[in-house]
Amino acid sequence: MSASTSHDTICAIATPLGTGGIGVVRLSGAEAVAIAGNIFSSRRDGTPAGDLQQTASHTVHHGWLVDPSSNEAVDEVLVTVMRTPRSYTREDVVEISGHGGPRVLAKMLELCLAAGARLAEPGEFTKRAFLNGRLDLTQAEAVMALIHAESEVAHRLALRQLQGEVAGSIRAIREALIALLADCEASLDFVEHGIRSLPPERVAERVTAIQQQVATLIKSAETGALLRDGVQTVIAGRPNVGKSSLFNRLLNNNRAIVTPYPGTTRDLLEETITIDGFPLSLIDTAGLRDSPDPIEQEGITRAGRTLDEADLVLLVLDGSEPLHADDWALLSRVKPERTVVVFNKLDLSPPIDQTAVEARRPAMATVSISAMQGTGCDQLKTVISRLLTERSGGLSGRAIISAARHQQALQATAESLERAQTAATSGLSHEFIAADLNDAVQQLGAILGADGSFTEEILDNIFKQFCIGK
Repeated sequence: MSASTSHDTICAIATPLGTGGIGVVRLSGAEAVAIAGNIFSSRRDGTPAGDLQQTASHTVHHGWLVDPSSNEAVDEVLVTVMRTPRSYTREDVVEISGHGGPRVLAKMLELCLAAGARLAEPGEFTKRAFLNGRLDLTQAEAVMALIHAESEVAHRLALRQLQGEVAGSIRAIREALIALLADCEASLDFVEHGIRSLPPERVAERVTAIQQQVATLIKSAETGALLRDGVQTVIAGRPNVGKSSLFNRLLNNNRAIVTPYPGTTRDLLEETITIDGFPLSLIDTAGLRDSPDPIEQEGITRAGRTLDEADLVLLVLDGSEPLHADDWALLSRVKPERTVVVFNKLDLSPPIDQTAVEARRPAMATVSISAMQGTGCDQLKTVISRLLTERSGGLSGRAIISAARHQQALQATAESLERAQTAATSGLSHEFIAADLNDAVQQLGAILGADGSFTEEILDNIFKQFCIGK
């Protein structure tokens, strides 16, 4: 959106394309009310019955959308008027709600364009909300995250970001940096007036406190990534321990082929499930063993690679027979804090003694199930939920970074602070310290979009991901 087009009145269909009960066309800009008034009448015959421009803000008006060229009614509508600054964009906004047929919506949009509006660019309504100071950049990104949230946890995370939780944490760190930067620069600018510079140890102490806050936010990005992208959950084990049966049971669908023959699963099968609000990308893998079959061996190679990269491993063991050497090798390979040991085939006898596993890998969660009968699967879900809740810190009481852009900027901030810390402890001039502190301030400002510390490229990259109409 260039400066020459930022004052245009824009319009777009704000509801998903396709047939629906209701469809909405949204306008925003100085002429929004006048444009809507030119194509709206409270009378079915199209006779003018009052000017929308005289209506109060946040009022809804019933009537008909009329084609001015023929005075023919196009649809029965409700027109909602929201005046600046009490609107989403802080401009005059009008929303025309009609029936949700594709042809009806196309005609409504056509009339708005003919009356003087311009078709909005992707995300332009939210972009105007940012440029007009209603949202900062983190909140604008949260709008997109909220729209695309596919789990309860992702929804809660996006809503908290929209409410300003992330922005508040970053703003507090930035303000502390600005205060320290001001003190450093004051000692440079007014040294001739007898103002003493901050002692290096005091500068280092304040930088350390800020570094700790930045590190906490960076650490939260791991949790944010899990909730944003889904927890990559790998079902692993040797052949015929019941991995595919467990996969199907968790999905409540016979997605994977189950046979008594080893080597049935030769590629990765992936589906998405939700457990207590946490999104899981559930992956069924080939049984891990030595095989002369080149096709199966490729599946085993992929399974091993996926196992090593997993956020969560459900390590399935055959609970009806003694453990194999391959089982012990897998138990040694996986990370205890990211693994649930699943003793399967609880319905068969005799069950194995689990204490040997618990003794050798005491940090691993264990659960016994029968994937074929479903016994113990609710307990398994409870264990998974508990592990993910512990890793996420319960999602309460702290800001969680979920956007890759924020994480990258925080990493750059940490690097600038490390340089400032080195300069302070090395006894370098406050001029060098101030330069690094200023870099950190700019990086945090770019996250928020504060004080013009953003580029058009950053805005384009953010808002091009939005749909037209938001």
